[in-house]
Amino acid sequence: MGRFLVILCLLCGGAAYAGEAPLTPREKALLEMVQKLEARVTELEQRLDAQPQSESSASLNDRQEQKQLEVRVEKLEEEVKKEVPASNQLTAYWKKGLRLESEDKAFSLRVGGRIQTDWAFFDQERSLRRVFGNEDDGTEFRRVRVNLQGTLYKDFLYRVEYDVAGDDSDPNLKDVYVALRNLPYVGKLQVGHFREAMGLERLTSSSYAMFMERALPNALLPGRNMGVQLSDAPCGGRLTWALGLFKEVDDFPSDDDSDSDQGYSVTGRITGLPWYAEEGRKLLHLGASYSHRNSDGAKVRYRSRPESHLAMNYLDTSRYPGFTLLDARADDMDLYGLELALLYGPFSLQSEYMSSHVDTTFNGDLHFDGYYVQAGYFLTGEHQPYKKAGAVFNRVQPNANFSLTGERGWGAWQLALRYSNMDLDAGLVRGGSEEDVTVGLNWHLNSDFRVMLNYVMADIEHDLYSGSVNTLQTRFQVDF
Repeated sequence: MGRFLVILCLLCGGAAYAGEAPLTPREKALLEMVQKLEARVTELEQRLDAQPQSESSASLNDRQEQKQLEVRVEKLEEEVKKEVPASNQLTAYWKKGLRLESEDKAFSLRVGGRIQTDWAFFDQERSLRRVFGNEDDGTEFRRVRVNLQGTLYKDFLYRVEYDVAGDDSDPNLKDVYVALRNLPYVGKLQVGHFREAMGLERLTSSSYAMFMERALPNALLPGRNMGVQLSDAPCGGRLTWALGLFKEVDDFPSDDDSDSDQGYSVTGRITGLPWYAEEGRKLLHLGASYSHRNSDGAKVRYRSRPESHLAMNYLDTSRYPGFTLLDARADDMDLYGLELALLYGPFSLQSEYMSSHVDTTFNGDLHFDGYYVQAGYFLTGEHQPYKKAGAVFNRVQPNANFSLTGERGWGAWQLALRYSNMDLDAGLVRGGSEEDVTVGLNWHLNSDFRVMLNYVMADIEHDLYSGSVNTLQTRFQVDF
């Protein structure tokens, strides 16, 4: 009865996997036939065991019948296997993370992770040292994350990402959402905690960014919040749009996120690819985003480090004695963003402008803004992959992985240069202004492992202090 049990498990397992669905008439008929054949085979085996050692003509007939029945059972087993849905059979393999996937791709699970270890060395001007104290050299785990994501029944998506190296030294949930795709006219519906759709560099994963830290003006843009978002990528991905309603909870959801002081926002982004050639090796990306935020008296604060996470916040709208952006009390805010990116083989150019208009109770309409321009070039001939679905940049694939044995290779090498600027002075609020120039070198040993080297030259101006901070920093990163 071993074969029958295997077949029964396959069919019952298939029914359970599909949500306890009952057996179809076809499956019931196959089971009944297999049961009868197995019973006949068992009867013949018992008769043969009872026969003496010398085979009679009757036993020969029994053996022939047994062989015929076994052939029929094998054929029926093949038919039963075909009746079992392909979605019940999950295949495990490695592709930028551990993946489990059904043959028809209706069900999938990917287990991924990210480790970023940073080291930074500072040269701080004496005028800044007198105000802020000494900028000490240091090291940290910038990000240590584990994520699970996949599909259910083809059209349902999910993602859970957990960071154990958060800014407050406590573990935090990052992207946590569910989504339904392939909806008529609107594409995808996403609900949960995720990034609001603003900014090319902001939405591109830190694992694929050209520099260790995002440019200065990203401090003006929102991060992750709780929300509901519709998005789509029509025209073969040459056009994308996203529109969402969000509740302000910041990057780290907590118990006080229902506080009435935290307002709501409506955020949208649209991008286009007027030029797309050689499967994305050459392209022109244009984009714009907007967010209206009902702060409702919330504590709005802008601050920024000189593009090094281990450095101090030299720009801060809440530092100036006597009157700060917190004192001004923000009522409504409007955020604007413009994006441009050009890829031409190994060369890339990217620029964004970002601004924030804050309507306050005690200081009128305040305006803060910033921009950056950056360029990169792969010395080894690769290009920065572009993901149409989200209109963001993706993982670099070296032409030859680094290896000192077998077929030798040196990975992908990229030179990078960036200029960024941000002004946080407006009205009575004096947050300061800053200009940064960053030179970078990226070594992608393979698609999962990268070493980064950045030298940041920051020039800081404030009503109370001014000076420069130079930073040499490096990152060792594994991402899968």
